[in-house]
Amino acid sequence: MLPSAIQYRVFDLDAVAVDMDLLSAEERARVERKRTPLLRQRQAASFQCLRETLGAVLGLPPAGLTVARREGGKPYLPGQALGFNLSHSEGIGLLAWGPGELGVDIEALIDRPSEALGREILTAAEFDAWQSQPEALRQVWLTRAWCRKEAVLKAFGEGLRIAPGRLELGGGAGEGRAWVCRFEGRECLGHDLAADIPAGYCAALCLLSS
Repeated sequence: MLPSAIQYRVFDLDAVAVDMDLLSAEERARVERKRTPLLRQRQAASFQCLRETLGAVLGLPPAGLTVARREGGKPYLPGQALGFNLSHSEGIGLLAWGPGELGVDIEALIDRPSEALGREILTAAEFDAWQSQPEALRQVWLTRAWCRKEAVLKAFGEGLRIAPGRLELGGGAGEGRAWVCRFEGRECLGHDLAADIPAGYCAALCLLSS
């Protein structure tokens, strides 16, 4: 069960009425680098949802929220004890917050779960476990594994600088609500998210052990 101190919210990014004045100059620049109006809408909406939600949690105006980035690129709130992480896939956004370091990821189901992609994402043992699954389950299994590993890497603040195939998921990526991942002497506890997650998506949250 997800700890009560950890909260998350799911957003329909395509339905957000974007107010660019709420965003920082750096955020607006990132929005403008997106190639299409739809991608710019989704990027701006994700920043706005973050600011409005965390601003309400902290009792601060959205535009007044200071979001900085650590050396590895992970965002944080200077001077605040609140940890958070943001993810989006296609038009769905996911924001989680709470005490301590955490990472979240949401992914639309992988269109073509090929063996080449499986070998890129999975360890050798995980790949064998994936191959043993019935054909009908392989798409969800591989997407869930990718989603969990992305949440772990975001909790560590590493992004994709570490190949996901180097991370070993305790118990593989079978259906379940809680799981463990260990990497280079560090351990984290992960949770699959189900409530409010749309059909056709997998979502996961990872908490670093103290």
